[in-house]
Amino acid sequence: MIYLNLKTSTLRAPEYIGSEPTQRGTWLNLLCYCCEQENGGTIEGCAGWKDRQWQQTAGVTLAEVREECDLWQWEGEALVVTFYPSDKEAEVQSRREAGRLGGKRSGKARRRSKNEAHLQANGEAHLQGVLEAHLERKGKERESKGIGKEEGNGETVVSTPALEEFVEAAKQIGVEPEIADEVWHDNESRPITPLGQWTDYRGNPIANWRANLKARAAQIRARRGGTRLNGNGTAKGKSDTPWEIKQRLEAITREIEGIRADRRNRIPDPETPWESTMAPEAAAKIKALKAKAQELNRKLALAEKEAA
Repeated sequence: MIYLNLKTSTLRAPEYIGSEPTQRGTWLNLLCYCCEQENGGTIEGCAGWKDRQWQQTAGVTLAEVREECDLWQWEGEALVVTFYPSDKEAEVQSRREAGRLGGKRSGKARRRSKNEAHLQANGEAHLQGVLEAHLERKGKERESKGIGKEEGNGETVVSTPALEEFVEAAKQIGVEPEIADEVWHDNESRPITPLGQWTDYRGNPIANWRANLKARAAQIRARRGGTRLNGNGTAKGKSDTPWEIKQRLEAITREIEGIRADRRNRIPDPETPWESTMAPEAAAKIKALKAKAQELNRKLALAEKEAA
C-alpha cells in the first residue's frame, strides 16, 4: 500500500493518548513500514534484528521498539502493531487482483460479452441481422484501413486489443508502457460500439486505435512536462493529475520493493556476519525514493484539493 489510512478516532484512543510523543512517532514509522510490506501489521521474525537494521528498515531504533507501549506488542519473535488498517489492505489487494485479471481478458471476449448484452436489450434476432449485413458490406473497407480482421466465416469484425497486446504495440511506435497502460484503461472505461470499437470522449468510434494511442501519448507527454496543447496547437500550463501522481507513487513503491528484494543489495552485518543488512548505497537510494514519495504525496493532496 502507498497510503496510510488512519481514522481520526484512532488519534483519540486511550492507547494513543496515553503514549509519549516519541512512542507515537515510533508507532507511526512502524505502521508505515507494515503498510509498505502489506504484512497485516505483524513484523515476523524481527526479535533478533540489530539496531542498524531497525533504523534502515523501519526508521526506528532497537531501544524504541523494545520499550513497552500500548501501540505495539511483542508476540514471541514477532512485533504486532496496533491499529493496522487490515480492512484497507484487503481492499487494495482485491482491487489489484481484479485489475490483473481484467487486463488478461482478450479483446474478443470483451467484445462478445458487450455485444451479447446489447443484443439482449434490443432484440437479438433483429439486431443480429442488421449487424451481419453491415459487417458484410463494410468488411473490405475496414480491412483496408487496418482496423479489422477476417474470420473463418468471411465476416470482418473489430477486435480491441488486450492490455498486453496494446502495450507491445505501443513499444513498436515509441510509446512508453506506462502511458499505454493509462490510455488502455481510459479506453476501456468508455462504452464500446456494437461493432466492437472503442469510443472517444465525445462517443465517436475510434477507427484506428494505434493512431489514437500515438496522439494521446503526445498529449500526455506534453501534460507531464508541465504543458498541454490548446485547440490551436499552442501550449498552456497544466499540473499533473491525481491519477498520474498515484501512478508515480506506485512506481516508487515497486522500485523500493525491488531494491529490498535484490540480494545483491545486502551485505553481512559487521556486528553479526551471519546476518545481512542493507548496503549503504541501496539504503541511500531507498531514502531518496522515500523523500521523493513524500513530496509526491504533498503534491497529490494539493491536486486532489484542486480537483474537488
